[in-house]
Amino acid sequence: MLIGFDGRLANDKHRVGGGQYCSELLKAMAPLLGEDRLIVYIDEEPKSFFPLKPSSNVDIKILGKAKFWTNTLLAKALKKDHPDVFFSPSLQVPWFVNIPKCSTIYDIAYYDFPSEFTWKFRVKAKFQLYMAVKTTQIFIAISESTQKRVLSIYPELESRIYTVLLGVDRNIKRTPQERQIEIRKKYHLEFPFFLYLGRIQPRKNIIRMIEAFELFLDTNTNSPLHLVIVGSLGWLYEPILSKMQNSKYAERIHYLGYVEDEDEKIALISSAEALILVSLWEGFGLPIVEAMKCETPVITSNCSSLIEVVGDAGLLVNPYNVLDIKNAMEKISLSPELRQEIIIKGNERVALFTWENTASQILGLLRKKFSK
Repeated sequence: MLIGFDGRLANDKHRVGGGQYCSELLKAMAPLLGEDRLIVYIDEEPKSFFPLKPSSNVDIKILGKAKFWTNTLLAKALKKDHPDVFFSPSLQVPWFVNIPKCSTIYDIAYYDFPSEFTWKFRVKAKFQLYMAVKTTQIFIAISESTQKRVLSIYPELESRIYTVLLGVDRNIKRTPQERQIEIRKKYHLEFPFFLYLGRIQPRKNIIRMIEAFELFLDTNTNSPLHLVIVGSLGWLYEPILSKMQNSKYAERIHYLGYVEDEDEKIALISSAEALILVSLWEGFGLPIVEAMKCETPVITSNCSSLIEVVGDAGLLVNPYNVLDIKNAMEKISLSPELRQEIIIKGNERVALFTWENTASQILGLLRKKFSK
């Protein structure tokens, strides 16, 4: 079977969310191809971190850049190569190419939380999903939560949508203490801290997280804890940056921007008192699984896919309740026994999430549906 694959997201310098999914999936899929072949389409030269190199069953085609790339240059290449199936790690698919297609859906939160998105994004996202439904044969949802929500909007996808959970890099593990100290010195973090990791945008609920941290410090005046925020700027980020800068505890809130080096990112996770991800929704919530691998406790929301991912291996909070978030911070910081219990449960749960499993399930589905 010949598989076409849109690899652009894996070539993006800021590989979060879809970019990480695309990169890890390509990396895990290549060794499982067997007699199958893969054509990876990108729009510029592969960067140093691109996960694959050409081989006997992997071809990388650089198509160049163009407006409406998916429906112009990619569509032209697919008509020429005619793979048995085209796989997209997003909802971007060429609409007018008569080739079976498989798309990935992370979430459709723009239906449930319209105020968290710009109107242009909402219109574009809804139209993109509509066109994918009309032109794509099967879909991969990255959680049961996402699959159920999609089916509530498009029930006709019942027989065409499959849940395949994400994985975590098998090489991720807790960073040795010496390396943690080195990275903390680099970023001037020579104190204990809670860590947020993700884009800076409204749905991540960062303002309530900061309010909870302020309340935590109000009631724990001797606590040495700081709050470290890591991530690239998304949309509607201005009020979030303003909240960081104008907090009464601004000197204890540290925004590092995007940390490109994966080793440094893992060292920061390993160093944290806890990873805090109290989003209003997540399609999956990959930083949670990375924290489990690093033996770092997790505080996360009791909604969307986050419940599926964390199970009983973290503290679940109501993301709309600042006091609830604050209380979880308190429990984690004041109870070594609870921390250890959560770490042990995380070690057990993280075994469920591997990119090899993700790639194997997707390849198996493509073979079953489209292999000649």
